[in-house]
Amino acid sequence: MDGFALDDLERRLRQTNLNLLPVLREILKHRNLTRAAEELNLTQAAVSNSLRRLRDHFGDELLVKDGRGLRLTEKARRMVGPLEAALAAVADVLAGEAFSPERSRRRYRIATADYVTAVLTPNLTRLLGEEAPQMSVQMVTARGRSAEDLRLENVDIVISPRQIILAAIFDAPRVMAEFLYEDLARDPFVCLGRADDAELAAGLTREAYLARPHASFFLDLDVHASLEQGYLLENGIEQFDRLLTSDFSVLPLVAAASDCLTLVPSSLAAAAIRSLPLQAVPSPLPVPDLELVMIWLKRRDADPEIKWLREALRRCAPAFSPADPSV
Repeated sequence: MDGFALDDLERRLRQTNLNLLPVLREILKHRNLTRAAEELNLTQAAVSNSLRRLRDHFGDELLVKDGRGLRLTEKARRMVGPLEAALAAVADVLAGEAFSPERSRRRYRIATADYVTAVLTPNLTRLLGEEAPQMSVQMVTARGRSAEDLRLENVDIVISPRQIILAAIFDAPRVMAEFLYEDLARDPFVCLGRADDAELAAGLTREAYLARPHASFFLDLDVHASLEQGYLLENGIEQFDRLLTSDFSVLPLVAAASDCLTLVPSSLAAAAIRSLPLQAVPSPLPVPDLELVMIWLKRRDADPEIKWLREALRRCAPAFSPADPSV
């Protein structure tokens, strides 16, 4: 960068009210002036006035009406990543010291399925106690709008099956460009039934399996987010689901107390068999293995706290590789 460009940059910085940048960040993040005002502890009038000044400065509307809601202009959308990086850099300068897990009091939020929480958190909490004793983690149930939660930084990381997250959430290339993801673990499905189920122990044909009642995972009212349900739909197969639930961990309890069969990840099955009268057999249907991935915001990729959390989760991932519960 030559001297003229540096002089021009310094002049523009002197003419810019940098106090407006945190306001701009919250406006772009929430696309809602009321929410932005709440986050900043300002009045909505003050945020509206700041937005007017920002529009004048950038020569762009930044936020425009779109039906009942608001959307970012193309120029505003391009600002999100650089603005986040700039404010993070300023925060690092003001903090005066590098991130240290031993001293951090950070609370992370991870959105995932309940069974992932059950399998992962024993190792994760032990790791935190050893390396980051003042940190905490809040596990929340992943839902249909988890991508939006991630975008708004309501959660830090989503852990989800690759097949579901790519199909249901990252369908649009524009949305996909905002996120990064990394493989975490592979977890095959097994079939659980009561320990005294002689028919299951003897081996079920595909037809006999489908004739039995089932308990199955179904995320919410409209989105199944289930590899089992997806396989059935794609292949035109029908089964009777006596129970549908968004809680994976309920399924072994149902199988142990009824004649229902259920498909669950092998790590959950291994834990359930240790405490419930259950048996596990290979899945009679070739439902794809769960390929769990971690998803995070691209603009937070360099954040040392997010990097540390991803590395910690990778070290906890062997919990998803139990001894084969169907043997």
